[in-house]
Amino acid sequence: MRRMVGMVLAAGLVLLTVGPAGAEETFTFYGSGWGHGIGMSQYGSYGLAQDGWGAKKILTHYYRQTDVRTRDAPADRYRIGLLQSRSRVTFTAVGGSIELVVGSRVAAHLRAGRSAEVVRRDGRYRVIVGDRRRSYATNGALIVKRSTGAVVSVSPWGSSVGRGRLELAAAGASSMHLVAVLGAEAYLRGIAEVPSSWPSAALQAQAIAARTYAFRKVAADPAQRRSGCACGLYGDTRDQYYVGWPKEAGPSGARWVDAVRATRKQIVTYGGKPIPTYYSSSSGGYTEDIENVWVGASSAPYLQGVCDPGDYLDANPNRTWSASLGAATVTSRLRSLTGNIGTVTGFSEYRLGDSGRVRTIRVKGTGGSKVVKGWDVRSALGLKDTRFRVNQDRNITGRLRRAYDELMCRPGLARADDVSITGGKYQVFETGRLYLNDGRNDVVWLRGPVLAEYLERGGHGSSLRLPVSLERTADDGWLGRFEGGTIRCTSSGVCSTT
Repeated sequence: MRRMVGMVLAAGLVLLTVGPAGAEETFTFYGSGWGHGIGMSQYGSYGLAQDGWGAKKILTHYYRQTDVRTRDAPADRYRIGLLQSRSRVTFTAVGGSIELVVGSRVAAHLRAGRSAEVVRRDGRYRVIVGDRRRSYATNGALIVKRSTGAVVSVSPWGSSVGRGRLELAAAGASSMHLVAVLGAEAYLRGIAEVPSSWPSAALQAQAIAARTYAFRKVAADPAQRRSGCACGLYGDTRDQYYVGWPKEAGPSGARWVDAVRATRKQIVTYGGKPIPTYYSSSSGGYTEDIENVWVGASSAPYLQGVCDPGDYLDANPNRTWSASLGAATVTSRLRSLTGNIGTVTGFSEYRLGDSGRVRTIRVKGTGGSKVVKGWDVRSALGLKDTRFRVNQDRNITGRLRRAYDELMCRPGLARADDVSITGGKYQVFETGRLYLNDGRNDVVWLRGPVLAEYLERGGHGSSLRLPVSLERTADDGWLGRFEGGTIRCTSSGVCSTT
């Protein structure tokens, strides 16, 4: 696939031009995928699991040249940042009692159903329970301990913790960071990156990827005292989305816990070391080289683009998408990137990555033009991914897409939208065409000298009609079978039709 794409993208530049909008006031962005497109696609993993792939096979597909190995966690406890720089936090005991402790003193003991508000002001923790107020002058931490079976509900975090303990770390005289402190495997039970109802192999792949990500982060910062959170890992999408107790106690939560248990201590390694297991929701059918998405990122063999044949699912709402924006809106949102080039009239000079994601693009206006980064366009316009075209629908869908995925993306990038013809449809790719024959409910990848001869003789509009198959011959030539005849080409490219 990379060799085929390379013939077209050798210079890394593909010129695709959209004419000036003129009287047209709307730009339609046609795309696929959601996220950065690096590493594992979560919906792709879902699809591969449905096709019978195991967790290790899924992971080593997305992270090439890697192994899945067992490793002890780099720390006994992970510190997870839940809230940062807050002046007020409220704790409620659920299903058991909890204690708020400052130093050696118990500031509050709460039975199930009771709440305490903690306010940080003037270098003091003020603990408020009903009408009772206590104050503690310290820059140390306030600890929230649980009795067996108790859960701590936290506001304004909006979730709860049923494992480990909570810690309020002073972040100044009038603010504090809330941190969950718990074991590495317990932390994973609260990760809510994918629904617990997904296939077991997809859940296990996600558990291993999440464990690897955390392992690498904590190993690089053993103190786990990042200045912005007093933590080793943020509990949101700056690292991984942690919701705590509701993940394992919620619907199908036991399935997620089983996936964590089944993969205990397993991580993804390259050369024996944990890798940065980046992942996103949907690749749109092909992941991307990390250096083509994040400027300045170093190339890595395990973060290079691969075909993603599991991503095209009915369950995936972002397998394809479109967004229409008026010229005035596009002009306004891109002005900080383009400067004053007048009203935006079109886009051209797409510089693409292997997956078809836009690395850079020229924005044309009534008063000039400017080349901008695809990632910046995505962010400014609120697009779901950088895998887009403007006023050109290059998405591969339906039966053509399923055949394309079965070919592991070998035809390369689509060169145009699919075209409906009598008896089926076709779509043009970097290497050949895919033809759908409705009568046979079959797709044929037609390419090379047979395709050239077929088109020379009039293609589907000729007496040959639609292709039925394309086969290699004993002398290393090609034989194309069609509804109305055959085309035979030798290895030297000499063709005859019968």
